[in-house]
Amino acid sequence: MRLKKTFILIAVFVMAFSFNTSYADAADGSTVLSAYSSVYNKYTNNPYGYEITLLNGLSLDEDIASVKSRFESENLVVEVMHDYFDNFNSSSTYLNYSNKGIMKNPEFKITAEYNHSFGGLTGKITLYERKKIENISDDRNYYATITFVRSAKEAVTVFMKSSQPLYIEYIMPSFRFMEKSGTMKEDKVFEPVDKNFDALTQKFYEDYLLNNEKVNFGIFEPTYPLYAYRLAQIEQKLDYNFPVVLLYNSFSLPFKTDYMNKIKEQGKVVEYTLYTTDIINGTEQDITLEILEGKYDSYLNSLADSFNEYDFPVLFRLNNEMNGEWVLYSSHRIGKDTDLFIECWRYIYDLFRDKGVDNLIFVWNPNEKSFPNFAYNNYLCYYPGNEYVDVVGLTAYNTGNYYRGEVWRSFSEAYDHFYYDYAKRFKHPMMITEFSCASSGGNKSLWHQDMFSIIEKYDRIKIAVLWNGQDYDTSKPERTVSRNYRIDIEEEVMEAVRRGLQNYK
Repeated sequence: MRLKKTFILIAVFVMAFSFNTSYADAADGSTVLSAYSSVYNKYTNNPYGYEITLLNGLSLDEDIASVKSRFESENLVVEVMHDYFDNFNSSSTYLNYSNKGIMKNPEFKITAEYNHSFGGLTGKITLYERKKIENISDDRNYYATITFVRSAKEAVTVFMKSSQPLYIEYIMPSFRFMEKSGTMKEDKVFEPVDKNFDALTQKFYEDYLLNNEKVNFGIFEPTYPLYAYRLAQIEQKLDYNFPVVLLYNSFSLPFKTDYMNKIKEQGKVVEYTLYTTDIINGTEQDITLEILEGKYDSYLNSLADSFNEYDFPVLFRLNNEMNGEWVLYSSHRIGKDTDLFIECWRYIYDLFRDKGVDNLIFVWNPNEKSFPNFAYNNYLCYYPGNEYVDVVGLTAYNTGNYYRGEVWRSFSEAYDHFYYDYAKRFKHPMMITEFSCASSGGNKSLWHQDMFSIIEKYDRIKIAVLWNGQDYDTSKPERTVSRNYRIDIEEEVMEAVRRGLQNYK
């Protein structure tokens, strides 16, 4: 009976995937997709030195070929990802660590782990699954990763997900390494599409994000707007009016109408940060799957009504720093499946659009570095699509050296390495959504002085939001500041910021 059932399922796979074959042959031969048989195609990636045989009928997406090659049909996704590990990682740490997030998430269950030979080349296989998402008929909730180690510093992983249990050898009968040659093709350059913002939002978008010649600075002040006088005092001392203020929210909290209206009365635009988390049974939990099931539609509909009634521009930052494992909605914690992040983003965006919300400027904001720094967690894997992103956000801090392993960084040391990467990949306007300098490890006033002289060379950055808060060392029994990011405590820091802001008024 088991053999008969297997043949029936294989027949279903054949019907599902053996049609509409597409071929890709790069002009420079960097990657080639060619017919292998009546059922299979062969994909050759020369720069990364591998060859894989896959079911045909899968459309090929190489928009971010430097990170992964994606093959997809209605029921099946196969992604082939290349990792070359930095000094902090290796193939061994990758194999040992990459499944840790799945193991800690009760929504996912690892069903098998074993080694399998593909023509003499051993692949480490992990099979796992989750419950199907309600209302999605072809939800691909069966997963597999097959990792082939090339060396201590290099590996290729095949990621699969399907609406049916996976038969890996049938989907991918062969994989082999070969000699590398050529140069990887250029990734796609992403650009925003025109939006039908309301008049006020369109004006803000043009004045502050498209046509401004100087950076406008915003601020996060933890007491604002409850104690609005505190920000007023800071602005008076700095002789600068911050046009943008940063607030945080999650699905456990309602739209704070009184706060928002007070900010609106002062003519400031809110950078509204929303996390897809809720307090459930006393703990904060990710609710990505529940959102996709429609279980939070009432919250989202109410939020949409509130934004419509608010009727003032909002920089809407959804699930920032998603490529950091410290956030609950990172793919490291959610099945290594960045599609779930993208689908959730699009779900919220589409619901707001259908409700007529036209005053939200969507800000997509990865962290400066991916943690863990593996291909499945690369920031580009989280990009929701041109229609869904209006502004690309950047975040990097000079954390100082309070904690072991942290080093003092100048502003350019913090931003050069990824600003220029973003600038070549995105045509969107950019903003620094939050940044600051800690006190421990260097001269904080000189850091800000240097920042004001450097930031203008990043000509794509139009808004930069100073984070005027503090982090605390939770390992200490007493309340201990670990990172003092405030700009209003040390007089010399305050003066350096005041002088710097005068050139940006």
